[in-house]
Amino acid sequence: MSKYKEVYNDIKEKITNGTFKAKEFLESESGLARKYSYSKDTIRKALSMLELDGYIQKTKGKNSMVLENGRFKNSLSNLRTSKELNKIENIDITTNLIELSVVSGIKEIIDIFEVPEEVSFYKVSRTRILDGEALEYETTYFDMRIVPFLDKKIAESSTYDYLEKKLHLKISHSRREIKFRYATEDEKKYMDLKDFNTVIVVESHTYLSNGTLFQYGINSYRPDKFVFSTIAKR
Repeated sequence: MSKYKEVYNDIKEKITNGTFKAKEFLESESGLARKYSYSKDTIRKALSMLELDGYIQKTKGKNSMVLENGRFKNSLSNLRTSKELNKIENIDITTNLIELSVVSGIKEIIDIFEVPEEVSFYKVSRTRILDGEALEYETTYFDMRIVPFLDKKIAESSTYDYLEKKLHLKISHSRREIKFRYATEDEKKYMDLKDFNTVIVVESHTYLSNGTLFQYGINSYRPDKFVFSTIAKR
């Protein structure tokens, strides 16, 4: 493991387990360098990663401050599966498969992927459950020319594990848009929306390293339970 990742993981763990509390300040870069016996450049890189992931705020001329950390954060700057979030955030998200089917001839999806009409897609609909409540509803489409096989076991566990480790796909990045809208009938049916009639929607287009769009997804969330974090710097 790289030195800066070791520092990053150690500080992140201390933030998530409450050793470092929100609004407290970390030691200076010099102090952290002495503590970990690494160079200031290594410490600086680890702190930059922590800031990017929403754990701290760096301010010029001051020590880094620990930020509020929600129970479940989905950082828009990262591609993370629920399995990875369980490990990173020390939470327990479970997946419930609603639908796994092969679809074709859907003009909206064909236009998004910009493919011929005869191309078929896997459609995967799932809910994710946290603390006994279905708080996320996901519908994802995979281009079957790139993902020729999916089954119930894969869809219920970690699709990306299968794509990367079995199919050896090199997933590069995802372009995402956040929207607020009224809940659809499926969202009302499969999510625990309580008194909410609106959802937060993250629409994503995910690409391979060669620039090919292979996945399009719509993830809907109950507004009061999810925090999407990213860092904007001037």
